[in-house]
Amino acid sequence: MSVRYSNAPRSFSSMSASGTPALMGGRYSSNSMFGGAGGRGSRISMSTFQGVSSAPRPYAQQNSAVLVNGADDKGKMQDLNCRLDKYLSQVRTLEESNKKLEDQIKEELLKRGSQGTRDWSVYDEPLADLRGRIRDTTMDNAQLLLQIDNARLAADDFKVKFESELALRQGVEQDIAGLRKIIDDTNMCRLQLESQIEATQEELAFLRKNHEEDLANLRSQITNSNVSVELNAPKGQDMNETISKIRDQYEKTTQKSQEDTNAWFQDKFDKLTAEVSLNTEALQDGQTELTTLRREKQALEVDLQALHNMNHTLEDTLMDTQNRYGQKMTELNQQLRQLEAQLADLRAQAERQAGEYQALLNLKSKLEEEIADYHRLLGDDGQGDRVEFSLDQALQAAPPPQTRKRVIIVNQEIVDGKVVSRHQMEADAPNGSAEDEDEEEGTRSPPEQEVTSD
Repeated sequence: MSVRYSNAPRSFSSMSASGTPALMGGRYSSNSMFGGAGGRGSRISMSTFQGVSSAPRPYAQQNSAVLVNGADDKGKMQDLNCRLDKYLSQVRTLEESNKKLEDQIKEELLKRGSQGTRDWSVYDEPLADLRGRIRDTTMDNAQLLLQIDNARLAADDFKVKFESELALRQGVEQDIAGLRKIIDDTNMCRLQLESQIEATQEELAFLRKNHEEDLANLRSQITNSNVSVELNAPKGQDMNETISKIRDQYEKTTQKSQEDTNAWFQDKFDKLTAEVSLNTEALQDGQTELTTLRREKQALEVDLQALHNMNHTLEDTLMDTQNRYGQKMTELNQQLRQLEAQLADLRAQAERQAGEYQALLNLKSKLEEEIADYHRLLGDDGQGDRVEFSLDQALQAAPPPQTRKRVIIVNQEIVDGKVVSRHQMEADAPNGSAEDEDEEEGTRSPPEQEVTSD
């Protein structure tokens, strides 16, 4: 009976984009992410670990069997048990060393991360100065805008006042033109009356002249006449007395006509004067009322313009507020989507880790069952003619789980402490790498030894 075995140490393979060694005790994978400086870019590391069930076993060839028979079989089984204990102790030692290496690598990564973080405190003072200047400039601009608005409102007020005063001036000019027309009409009436008086006086002078001529003719005729007529009639009135009477009558008539004309003219003039005074009072009342109404209109127009300006200002403020809150809501929605994506990733990682943990528990239970069966076989008295036991079946009872490596690359762009964009990309990693090949070459088992017993 011969037993072929190998006392070479077990080999462990690991793959990590960041150089993290693998843990022992089961086949599982873990992912980690380290954000780049400034929040731009990221680096993904993935480690794959292979436990006892999936590691190569150079000391046990497939289809190799151990034939145990009698006391020699029991001694050989005890020898195998001792070797298995040594193997398990060596596995525990390697696990402890691997854990120490992982702790050292984590510390080194933390040191590198803290060293890689850039110190921005040196820029706080100049940035504070620049922020103060920007704030002062903004306040100056706001004051200038306020002064411009005040000047525009004052210009609008002066424009309204100018238009109202211009309207008042035009109204007064129209009133003056109307009064001048009335004065012209009055002057025309006065000229007509004066012309009538002159015509009456000329007519009176002409009548007097004709009367004197007729009287002179009659006197000359009487003087030149040789006819003497003697009448027995009573003595008549004197001619001079008659003429004086006629003259008195004409003078009275003329004076009466002149008085009537003067009275009519005075009456007409008084009526026109009263009418002009009434019209002047009505015009003054109308002008006063018009001035009052124009002032009220001017005040109402100023109030309306102020309300329009206030309305425009409130509309601009409302629009700015809506735009600002819309932008804020967009940023919050983007952050919410990013947090939801991160939460989904965390849930997926938790589910994956739970599955891996369950697989490790199953593998552990299977290994415990196999070790219990192995101890039970070792504790058997060896009764029976022949027992055939396969060490490869004991160590490889559970098939190695297939591990699929997946690399998740997350690129985040952060500006002023806010995540602006986030892109996630998944890709299948290759099965082997240069590090795995070097590590497998370093852990390759030595040549097998053959032990033969009679």
